[in-house]
Amino acid sequence: MEGLSDMLKTARENLWLKGFKISNRVGCELEITHLQYADDTLIFCDANKEQLRMLRVIFILFEAVSGLHINWNKSFLFPVNVVPDLSSLARILGGRIGDLPTTYLGMPLGANSRPLGIWNGVIEKCERRLVNWKSQYLSLGGRLTLINSVLDSMPSYMMSLFPIPDGVIDRLDALRRNFPWEGNSETKKFHLVKWAALIGNKQVGGLGVRNLKTQNQCLLMKWLWRLASNEQALWKKVIQAKYEMEDHWSTSMVTNTYGTSLWRTIRNLWPKLRGNCKIKIGNGVKVSIWEDSWLEQGPLKTLFPDVFILNQQQRATVAEVWSNQGWNLSFRRPFNDWEIQRVVEFYRTLEQFRGGNTVQDCLEWKDHKQGRFSVKGAYKKFNTFNTQINGWPWKMIWKAKIPYKVSCFTWLLAKQAVLTQENLMREVSN
Repeated sequence: MEGLSDMLKTARENLWLKGFKISNRVGCELEITHLQYADDTLIFCDANKEQLRMLRVIFILFEAVSGLHINWNKSFLFPVNVVPDLSSLARILGGRIGDLPTTYLGMPLGANSRPLGIWNGVIEKCERRLVNWKSQYLSLGGRLTLINSVLDSMPSYMMSLFPIPDGVIDRLDALRRNFPWEGNSETKKFHLVKWAALIGNKQVGGLGVRNLKTQNQCLLMKWLWRLASNEQALWKKVIQAKYEMEDHWSTSMVTNTYGTSLWRTIRNLWPKLRGNCKIKIGNGVKVSIWEDSWLEQGPLKTLFPDVFILNQQQRATVAEVWSNQGWNLSFRRPFNDWEIQRVVEFYRTLEQFRGGNTVQDCLEWKDHKQGRFSVKGAYKKFNTFNTQINGWPWKMIWKAKIPYKVSCFTWLLAKQAVLTQENLMREVSN
């Protein structure tokens, strides 16, 4: 398939094929003609006969050179907006005409990310699983195992890209909230513990059932982390081409209303992610000398606001104002006598930076020894449904070498939620 990719690139370079272009207000532009995953290929071109004929020639040459054959029964021509004479265009290639939105690699393609409809498949799968499980007699521990290992993971693939609507969370939570207590019974039973206790972390008195909203946010934050990292990927180039970069770490806030809802939702999580990261400075190319927290004490803008006001390089990076001879900072006017002491303190603070490092700057996650971000670590950080009873050894319950159903019963005892006669009378009275 690499040969087909090279042929499509050559066609684009010679202007025989035009893909779609992405650009922003500052003039950054990117043209994409095709995307490939394994043996699948998505090709973008103008809706005219010349472009389709060129594609047909490329496919014939590719089949002749590689010995591979394109399966036209599985190939579709998807029009974007209104395309005149679509049937004649499809006959040139020999493929069938498809409609957007569709599903590709398990993800909705060409669909609005906001409507609840794209999540119906996930909800239906969870409901079908519950129907099968309700025919079995399971302990509380068995039901929780099924929830944690199956129901919590089923929406994860979709949540790794799309923000999950509150309505979908409510429907999935209703399924997960009822199953631990009602099991295979069709009648409503008492919920011995509040839902907030179930979705709390086990270390603080919860049962570790996933908080879907927090899990979704942590999965989306991974895109922001990858954008801020030094890796080079096509999706990153697309984001940088469509949205202006606020700094070297993230894009600017998204204010457009059309065609930006997905990235706008992801970008809105940046302050939450950034607040739990620190900068490991290297060559200083990405680090703002005033805005970023590259020193232990915090941003220089906050530490020395009086010096910041007088500086003429307020948007400069560390690399731009540092050389082997020292700091090259310029100010609007000479300092007054009463300002000298603050300037001396400012330069003493800068002495922490030695310079001469050729390694690239990077972000580090504060709660990891090696500074690496993980969805698991972020979830543990942001899941705030803590139900801890001070002094109770919750870890001992789950680390003890006893059956899981016994651990769950011990947890109920600690919560004073075993259905004793006293608790039953209290539930009835409520």
